[in-house]
Amino acid sequence: MKKLLNAIAMVGMLSGPALTTVQAAETASSNAVAMSQAEVRKIDSANQKITLRHGPLANLGMPPMTMVFTVQDATQLEGLNVGDKVQFVAQQQGSQFVATELQPAQ
Repeated sequence: MKKLLNAIAMVGMLSGPALTTVQAAETASSNAVAMSQAEVRKIDSANQKITLRHGPLANLGMPPMTMVFTVQDATQLEGLNVGDKVQFVAQQQGSQFVATELQPAQ
């Protein structure tokens, strides 16, 4: 009986880290947000804003539309021009919508 209990304890210790790794990977993938496609309509570097005509924003439950997004850093707007195709992640922070991970479309 003691050998059986030791064996069960050993299996529990060995499988614990593996289960934790699997659970962490599942959590990370469920938190990942797909990038959305958009076209740059206007750039306002001074106010750190960009107007995008975007496709559906699944993480926010929004249909395609044109709207203004704030960027956290004006350097995100460098190199972008009106008419450029971009990829981005949209997040709602309070009453503002923020374009994160803003990059030229590939």
